[in-house]
Amino acid sequence: MPKISVVVPTYNAQKYIVETLRSLLRQDADFEILVLDDASTDATLDLVRGLNDPRIRVFPLEHNLGRPANANRGFNLCRGEYIARIDHDDIAEPGRLLQQATFLDANPDVTVVGTQIQHFDEDHMTSEFPLDDANIKARFVMGNAYIANPSTMFRRAFVQQHELRYDPNLDIVDDLGFWFDCMLKGARFANLPDALTSYRIHRGMTSLNLNLQKLYAAKIRLYTRVLPAFYPRMAGHDVANVCKLYAHPLEIDMSMDDVLALHRSTGVAISEIDLRWGANPAHLEGGLLGILSHRMDLRDQKHPRSDEERHQCNVALWDGINARGIPWKSYQS
Repeated sequence: MPKISVVVPTYNAQKYIVETLRSLLRQDADFEILVLDDASTDATLDLVRGLNDPRIRVFPLEHNLGRPANANRGFNLCRGEYIARIDHDDIAEPGRLLQQATFLDANPDVTVVGTQIQHFDEDHMTSEFPLDDANIKARFVMGNAYIANPSTMFRRAFVQQHELRYDPNLDIVDDLGFWFDCMLKGARFANLPDALTSYRIHRGMTSLNLNLQKLYAAKIRLYTRVLPAFYPRMAGHDVANVCKLYAHPLEIDMSMDDVLALHRSTGVAISEIDLRWGANPAHLEGGLLGILSHRMDLRDQKHPRSDEERHQCNVALWDGINARGIPWKSYQS
């Protein structure tokens, strides 16, 4: 059996799939490639089969399932000890698979290892993702720069033992939902310091063509679970308030009463950090306060707060830190 199973979900990927697969076929490692095609209507399958390499296994669908459900098929089809992910338009740099497998071999306490990513094509930058478990998990709250899904390799036995899968109901943020579920089952994370995955930026990519209402709805479903896990003092109304920080676009016309309630609920959140998951508590506190500050800066551009209103916001924040689950409106009365 191969050491590594590389899962490549595809859908109408004829423009890039050959380049992606060739970057994998050049890897110096023991691997198989699973191309999970989601009922493509272009030449994707013909191009994949045309490579005529026995390491490539093709699993086409007759009807489109969507990205998360399609990717989930790989968990039961993989044969390797480790599962690696890459998207159908990205590039695996030389040595990626071997370095990740070697890292997992040497660190049996780590469940998931990603790499830094470098953007190419229509953008050029290199990520600075945290390397250690504590800071990766703390970044879950910010919703970005934690671990890049198409750069990851993880232990197949772990996800099979706990029956972990991507949640199709999350769709756009299904990757974060998956890592969060892994965390709840005891997973530990790491990122390698080198950019071993090249992440193609192009106008047809999913992240540049998001339905913002759908994205916000998915984030609300996810953060309704994420926030209480890290901040156990939050009641339902606190979660609902803080979830407004993840709105796209931000509700910049919210009333001052809502702004004060948001500050108070944020105070309730940071008043207690759950240490069970191993996330960095200072970053969990600072990250949430940073999101709040950024969002208020955006609101202030249209509705500037007076000095008195800023003082009221600080008072509300401290009220939340010191209070015990009393709703803001009840507290006012």
